[in-house]
Amino acid sequence: MKNERNSLLAQKRELSILANYLVNKNTPNSLILIGEKGIGLKDTAKKMALALVNKDIKDNFDEIIKSLINENEQNSPFILLIEKIWLDDKKRFKNKIYRDDLNYINDFFSTKDEPSQKRVCIINSIDDLSNDGINSLLKIIEEPNPNSHFIIINHNEKSLIPTIRSRSQIIKFKSTNKDDYINSIKKDFMNLSNSEIENLYNLSKGSIDFSRKYIDYNFREMEDHLETILLNPKNIKPNTAYHYINFVKNNIDTNEEMEVFLKFIALKINKLSINACAKNNKNLLDRLLKNYYSILKIKNRYLTFNLSFDHTIIAYFYLLKNV
Repeated sequence: MKNERNSLLAQKRELSILANYLVNKNTPNSLILIGEKGIGLKDTAKKMALALVNKDIKDNFDEIIKSLINENEQNSPFILLIEKIWLDDKKRFKNKIYRDDLNYINDFFSTKDEPSQKRVCIINSIDDLSNDGINSLLKIIEEPNPNSHFIIINHNEKSLIPTIRSRSQIIKFKSTNKDDYINSIKKDFMNLSNSEIENLYNLSKGSIDFSRKYIDYNFREMEDHLETILLNPKNIKPNTAYHYINFVKNNIDTNEEMEVFLKFIALKINKLSINACAKNNKNLLDRLLKNYYSILKIKNRYLTFNLSFDHTIIAYFYLLKNV
């Protein structure tokens, strides 16, 4: 799996709220950071946690802001990070964070070696929790003590259940603006031209997370060919599905990440639909819209039922060519 980048995009209002919590020593026991993937919420949560557990931190607003945006990677025994577990035997992450994966939390918070020491559990992300995992988390959050804190990352606010929302303070990080997007992509991929970045911004709808994966996984190599078959399904050959399956498996080294290719198809259809609408090509637009909803349904089934990627791609291309 490609290494994640720490890519905190400094958002002054949001960072000021975090810094003021630390200065005033009134950080809530449960704090939810809401925002899109790729803008650095995990990195922000780790920096906030480090500041919380640091007994020597000074009550200086500017110094705290600097600590929240510095790029130094540090660990602490007083911080517990909960996220989907990697399964070596299956070469993928677990589909969800389950109740059993949260068993460490109670022990982590109940340690008595340093009673006055703050401890922070980071959940990355609550979107990945199973139903039993959410119920387990809720029980722990309901019984906080002054030195126990949760920092919960959420990428889809609609999935946030009211019972956890009501017991937490929420900070919404704004979506990436175009200038932030361009600066971040240029920093990571210096060889990209301005026109390539512009095209990628339009394709990804400004998603830094997807854009990085698009480049890391070499989706550029397949984009022109994908466009030809989306515009004219008659270009699909008997071996087309297998060609795409091999391409994805050669470029993506975990089953978990293969769903990104399905998202790539959906975004490509969306971009072509916008062009068809601009050209008033109603027939093409109608077909692309049907195709768009089909790939979203297939992607959802692939994730929900843990289906075979090979069978999913074969079924999609069969549907694309014959419907």
